[in-house]
Amino acid sequence: HGSSFTRRARLLLLRGPLDLQIGFVLPPSAMGAVLSCNCFDFLMPSPEAALAATTAHSKDVHVQPAPAGSLLVIGHITLEMPRKTPTETFYGGGFGLQQTSKEPKELRFSAGPTQLRFPIMSEETEDDVHASVDKDVGFDKEKGYVTLAENVKRMDPFSYQGKDQANNEKRLGDYSQAQQWPGDFSIWVEDAGNPYDKFNLLKSQYPRDLLVETFEPHFGGGQGLVIRDPWAKNFFNVEEAPGALVDTLRACSATGDGQASNTLAVIGLQYKVRASQAIAPIAAFYTKCLQAAVDETPCSCTVHLSPVKGFHQTLTFTQDAQAPTSNAGLICIYASSEEQFHKAFEACSSKSGFSGGSLASAEFQLNACFDPTSGKAVVPLKHVIRSPKHPECPVKA
Repeated sequence: HGSSFTRRARLLLLRGPLDLQIGFVLPPSAMGAVLSCNCFDFLMPSPEAALAATTAHSKDVHVQPAPAGSLLVIGHITLEMPRKTPTETFYGGGFGLQQTSKEPKELRFSAGPTQLRFPIMSEETEDDVHASVDKDVGFDKEKGYVTLAENVKRMDPFSYQGKDQANNEKRLGDYSQAQQWPGDFSIWVEDAGNPYDKFNLLKSQYPRDLLVETFEPHFGGGQGLVIRDPWAKNFFNVEEAPGALVDTLRACSATGDGQASNTLAVIGLQYKVRASQAIAPIAAFYTKCLQAAVDETPCSCTVHLSPVKGFHQTLTFTQDAQAPTSNAGLICIYASSEEQFHKAFEACSSKSGFSGGSLASAEFQLNACFDPTSGKAVVPLKHVIRSPKHPECPVKA
């Protein structure tokens, strides 16, 4: 507080996020150290600084850099569905996914750079879509009207379990036509409250709850959600993405129309297999045939993909004695370079699982995931492998 100190003092002004000016009186010897520190990194961290902090404090593989040799991106997953309307309502209305085509017999939705494609297996009639409640629940056939008690129940779809169950079932069609992915989808959203509200609003249109469970999220924010499709065949783990990655994920949207979607990306796929002995040949298929970066343990293997820097997708195979054995649909994967695609084509084109395609068409197809040594199919997951130069590639390699 002496006069000599006061004469040598300097005033350092910092402007915070609320334009609050704070004054510090410092001697000249401290000025260099203070000015070399970027205080905005603490008050308003840059996206790079925020991402670095998330990476440093999280063990989640999806916020870690993808390893060298990673494939580019999961282009699409194809699963057959029985009916158009309930599929469209669930994915378009619940998840808020944008349709990327108007094919009459196939629905395509964009979830970031990955599409969810659903070939529709049976036609709908007007009665299927708009099944009348007059024929079923609460209709008094003698008096010719819906009872008062039933009308009161229908005013509250959140508490009225079982509303119009027969017609809700009818709308879904033949359950055997709904293909099941033998594992879970991991989806990142910007706001977990959005799908929570939307699926609750859709609740009365289906014969069972769509929201089945919540979990502690990895990165804070709203609670994580476990959502099942109307046929109880496919399950989705939904949580908020790290805030520092929202802009990166949104920039990879396959629609390219500039519209902001709350659903940002399919960040991971889990595929369950019954036998632990299948893990090693699966890992060999992706490393030797598709030239991919893979992490392997005795009970799992993880295939890495990276559409852009900071965006790390995974396809993980895990052993589960209760895994379903049905036909699991199709997955389309893009190689990260022309060289990787050419090597994959050379490694697969002479195998029995190869079912067509060429270098000139920038894609080839495989009937299953097979053991590269024996050629025997290991899991019945069809593959489409594409070059990054394919015209439908959703990102630039």
